[in-house]
Amino acid sequence: MSNENLCPVCGFEMEAPPKDYRICPSCGTEFGVSDANATIAELRDAWMSTGPIWWSDSDSRPDNWDAIAQMEKAGIVVKRQPTSEPYSISTSSSTSSVPIKSWGAWVVSESGQRDGRSPLVVSR
Repeated sequence: MSNENLCPVCGFEMEAPPKDYRICPSCGTEFGVSDANATIAELRDAWMSTGPIWWSDSDSRPDNWDAIAQMEKAGIVVKRQPTSEPYSISTSSSTSSVPIKSWGAWVVSESGQRDGRSPLVVSR
């Protein structure tokens, strides 16, 4: 797997690096547009709130496609959690508790620092 072609939002291995207006068929992120005004974490939140589902109508979904397995293979940590309590979101500079209903029962945190930023950690 080529790390340079991995979508940082969903972990899908794209045909070319995620930049220059390329669209990830898995999550629908258009790089250079979608990520201009939203963080990777915000884009991932939006995709996770869809189920997550395969985005593209023109690129066929791979056989036995599993969004969660795809993310885990790319190093994105995913845990199933009950949704009754607020989540604690921590960055290197702050911690806050917020209710996150858009994810349903999914909690996602990035385990690496591919872009040089502090990793986002989401937990109970």
